[in-house]
Amino acid sequence: MANSEFNQSFNLKYLRLHGKIIHTVISNFLSFLKITMNNLLSNNIVDYVKNYMQNEEKEIVNLACKLINAKTENPPGNEILAVRIVEDFFKSFQIPYKINEKAKDRANIVGYIGCMGERQPARTLLVACHLDVVPAGDDWKRNPFEAWVENGRIYGRGASDNKGQLASMLATAKFLKENESKLKGQFILAGVADEERGSTLGLEYLLNECGVCADFAIIPDVAHNMQMIDVSEKGTLFLEITSHGKQAHGSTPEKGINAIWSMITLLERIKQLKFKYNSHPLHTPPTLNLGSIHSGTAPNIVPAVCKAQLDIRYLPEDLADNIINNIKNIIKEVETQQKYARFDLKINSNQPPSAVSINNPLIELISKHTQTVLGILPEPKGLSGATVTKQLIQKGITAVGFGPGDEAEAHATNESISIKELVDFAEIMALIALDMLA
Repeated sequence: MANSEFNQSFNLKYLRLHGKIIHTVISNFLSFLKITMNNLLSNNIVDYVKNYMQNEEKEIVNLACKLINAKTENPPGNEILAVRIVEDFFKSFQIPYKINEKAKDRANIVGYIGCMGERQPARTLLVACHLDVVPAGDDWKRNPFEAWVENGRIYGRGASDNKGQLASMLATAKFLKENESKLKGQFILAGVADEERGSTLGLEYLLNECGVCADFAIIPDVAHNMQMIDVSEKGTLFLEITSHGKQAHGSTPEKGINAIWSMITLLERIKQLKFKYNSHPLHTPPTLNLGSIHSGTAPNIVPAVCKAQLDIRYLPEDLADNIINNIKNIIKEVETQQKYARFDLKINSNQPPSAVSINNPLIELISKHTQTVLGILPEPKGLSGATVTKQLIQKGITAVGFGPGDEAEAHATNESISIKELVDFAEIMALIALDMLA
């Protein structure tokens, strides 16, 4: 009896152990099979997107050239010319869109792909490209508003800033529209006005008055050949200082007060301005630029007024108030030391620094798919200039800057962008959108 009970107990334990081993083996095999299938599916998707975008190359070039040929110099803007091109594209592929215009001919266009109607999208990804360009300037080898292709590059005003990127994103939008049934989230593509002059009529208007919103946003207006992700921007402080003097004849300067000499003394002191914070892991040091000085009407007149404009870029830890107070103190010191010196200080603009965590899913997806397509990992960095990502972050949207192009091309004579980069960017963005929204 004892042996029988022992044998039954042993057999039961053996069966249980054997069952656990079999269960573990089967579970491991199924996990391996799932990973293998996922990798196969992933590889198939990557190949599919790559082939799709390579076939779209001619259309990307054609769209970029059309957009460049739409003369949208700001001022005056006339973004409606570019909006009509995007509108025709959206209509061709049945992409729902809205046109929002705060001022005549200063139009914005926003297209929506994916989850629509009563059902709320799981996630929303916004990509915004600006339609306006800076004035062309001189010394172009061809008409800057008649785009041309040469040695694998598209040339013309706005090629790199920002119309090439928009053409690339239209290809991504077309791809996502054709695969819309797979999307649980929503992809929003915006062509915005007025970026070169502050975005009052553009993205700022869309965010504040038109209900445009998203969970995540990518702004392809940071030209670092997709090797950098803009995760932080310095604060931007524009100041105007006015020096007041007394007009007199140039032959008797002692009877007047020369506003320029007073300004020179002040500016020499401001040049030595000490910032509270001088280093940051993502940023270059803070900067102070004397952008303009205006004074005088003739050499034989003692000038009564002199105006100077300063551009100060400060680090995320710093505060504009600290800098402004330091400059006010310098002004007081100069006014005390120079009996007749008198100054006014005006704050023309202050955009605080902005930053997102480098540990967020958007950066992970950008890094993942850039490595897939280009074999490189883009580096999270801070930007000295300002983009509209700052406005998005202030609205609680996780926004970064990322895109093709070379910073040296923006605003330059004979501006251009690589066609291959535009195709690669369309591919990367399609993969990001599928990963995030599908």
